[in-house]
Amino acid sequence: MNRDQAIEKALSNIDSDFVKALAEPVRIEILKLLILHGASDVKTLAEHLPQDRSVISRHLTMMEKAGLLNVKKEGRHMIYCVDGERSLEKSEQLVNTIRQCVQFGCC
Repeated sequence: MNRDQAIEKALSNIDSDFVKALAEPVRIEILKLLILHGASDVKTLAEHLPQDRSVISRHLTMMEKAGLLNVKKEGRHMIYCVDGERSLEKSEQLVNTIRQCVQFGCC
């Protein structure tokens, strides 16, 4: 395997949903709120954010899909919390991918 193929293989391991979830300022604010205040529902999060509940709900769904959040149903409410272990694992995978690319002399 040549250098370019090795870099391509390393880059193919990047979880684009995870990176995309971290690329939006509103989703970072949601993460901060959940980290500071613990598990929460959409209504409670919306009290701290300027966006409509429907927008926040879409962000939460995307963040759950990306592996940043866990969700559980309590009655009629969906309760969201940060999935620390999975978030850390995905972050470490991203860092390791970058390390591999640097070792191949990409940058």
